[in-house]
Amino acid sequence: MILFLIISTAYICNAQDGNKDKEKIEAVRTAYITNQLNLTPEEAQKFWPIYNRYFSEVKKAQQDSPDDIVAFQEKLVNIRKKYKADFKGVLGTDERVNKVYTAEAKFISMLRNELNNRHSNGKPDQLLQGFRK
Repeated sequence: MILFLIISTAYICNAQDGNKDKEKIEAVRTAYITNQLNLTPEEAQKFWPIYNRYFSEVKKAQQDSPDDIVAFQEKLVNIRKKYKADFKGVLGTDERVNKVYTAEAKFISMLRNELNNRHSNGKPDQLLQGFRK
């Protein structure tokens, strides 16, 4: 029984740390994309609910097609087409809408690089320290 309590406590603590990391990543992603798009406070207030719905659909598409990259890419294109008008309604131009997707790709690339650097330096637990350069 004591062993079970120790293991479950460790598991819960690790899960909470994972949630903190996810929250940090989300905060950095929000700041990065806001900065890249140069969103005004009014635009940000309208943009983020739309982006969050879009991002949820992308995550679901990825989960639905974990082993089929072509199916996922097709779903991704359809999701982007679906949200293009919504994004344009807030951002005003196709150029800024396209910047949503390029900023997102750059952020993911930066995050991967940071995680790889942390892992290769033996510091995977220090996920975001120094990431906000």
